Formats: sequence, structure tokens, C-alpha cells
Amino acid sequence: MAKPIISADSHITEPPDTYTARIDRRFKGRAPHVVRDAKRGDLFVIEGIDKPIPMGLIAAAGKRAEELTMFGARFEDMHRGGWDPEARLADQERDGVAAEVLYPTVGMMLCNHPDIEFKQACFDAYNLWIAEYCAGHPERLIGVGQTAVRSVEDGIRDLRKIKALGLRGVMMPGNPGVADYDDPMYDPLWEAAVDLGLPLSFHILTSQQDTFRVRGPKINAFMSIIRGCQDIIGTFIFSGVFERHPKLALVCVEADAGGCPTTCTAWTTPGSATATGSRAGRSRRCRASTSASTSTRRSRTTTSPSR
Repeated sequence: MAKPIISADSHITEPPDTYTARIDRRFKGRAPHVVRDAKRGDLFVIEGIDKPIPMGLIAAAGKRAEELTMFGARFEDMHRGGWDPEARLADQERDGVAAEVLYPTVGMMLCNHPDIEFKQACFDAYNLWIAEYCAGHPERLIGVGQTAVRSVEDGIRDLRKIKALGLRGVMMPGNPGVADYDDPMYDPLWEAAVDLGLPLSFHILTSQQDTFRVRGPKINAFMSIIRGCQDIIGTFIFSGVFERHPKLALVCVEADAGGCPTTCTAWTTPGSATATGSRAGRSRRCRASTSASTSTRRSRTTTSPSR
């Protein structure tokens, strides 16, 4: 039976040895690792990040609201499909899902780590693990690698290594190591992505601007998490990246596709504050793509219980 559903934004659950077993030996003693706290359950501890990451909500799909808890979870009690590819396929069969694009979970938090060399070492380790996870079923488990983009040259090397591992896309950090993505210095990186056939993804919660420091009630902080990705998309459009690289595939992940129509209207309506003098108003090749869209012609999305 055909399974028409493709999940464009699923996540894995990094097992405890993801980093400790694969990280460059220079960082072996600093590798992200799991500790078990008697009261708080299993926690991912990352040097350089103030608070450990509780595992209670990183694989919570399918649970009733009253069952959700941030603390108290143990790794072995979580959805096995989060780290076992065969169990993942069983989840897909149950849900009628044809394939999933897979993003990291702990790796999202690492995107804002202050030590860029450590961050890259963690990403290299993760890329090895996710490549192993997807290797047996690459047509259904679509792995996305990570890069810290320490420099343009390093970013290009990372893209080539990610491609060589058999991964199908790249999750970019919200902030590169040098300048910003609107700088023409990054043109060779965009050309490399096109030549390698690798879509570049920007996920929420991976930008330094995702600080949660907003006015008013705390729920406003939650409402702000899409802003980092929206700013990145504007950075690419208004700086003419798509005009210079019309074949570049950029994915905006979990960042509220519903806002695209009103945003595009503001960009292109003559006389609006945004459109006045903007590149978006003049560009013939301005395209915005988002994995959160529910109106694309070729795919529909679902949230996997393995997340």
C-alpha cells in the first residue's frame, strides 16, 4: 500500500554514546554525556551550557498532556525508534509514513555553543552517528548533517564530508563563525551546496538571537522562537543571495509557514515600508520554502511518534 506522507521535520533521540564514542580524541573528556539524577532523571550534560538538557520532553510525541513532564525520564523508557532505525521503520509502518527527514535534538542546543571548535567536534561525531542510523534504509530515513561553518573554507569541507557520508542535507547554525550569511564571501559555500545537491536547513532555536528575552508574560517567549528563522530568510532574500544563486535550496524548519503570505505581501506591496527599495520587491527569483508548509504539491507532513 502506498504511503503518501513524508515527514519533513522529524527528530531523533541522541543515545548516550553519540558523542562520547565518536568525538575527536582532543575533546574526549569534554564530550556531551548523559548523567542520571535521582530526582530529575536522565540529563544530557554539555560543558559550556549552563543548564543540562532534561530528556523528559525530547521524545514525548504520542503522550497525553497529563503525562508530559520535563524531568524524571530515563533513556531506556523512551520511544525506541528515536535511536533504533528498525524500530523507527516499525513506527513508520504503523503511522503510514513513507519517509522522514531527520534532525538532531541535543544537536539543536549545540548550535549556540560558545566554543566553535568544540561545537564542530560535536557535529562531526553526530554526523557519524546519524549516517550509521540511516545507512540501512536511506530511502526512508533521510539524515541531515551538521556544520558549525567556522569559515567559508571549513563549511565547504564539511558539506563534502556530509555528502560522502550519504546524508541528504545540512542543518546550518543560525550564526556562522565569520561575518553573517548576507556577506558575499559566502557565495562559494552556496555554490558548493548547489553543486553537491544538498539543501541547507535552518531550524528554530539555533540562532544566538533566540534568547527568549521578551516583554510581558512568559508565553511571549514561546511565541518569539520563530523569529530567528524568519530573520535568516530575510537576510538571504534582501541581500540578493537567491538572485546570485537561483538553484540554492533553503529550508526554514518549524518556523510558522502560516506567516508567509502576510510577510510576502509586506515585501512586495508597492508603498509598504518593507517593499520600498527592497530587493524582494524587484526580484524575479525570490522564493521562500518551508518544511512546515501544508500546501506543497509534492508532500504532506506529519509528526512522528519517535520524536
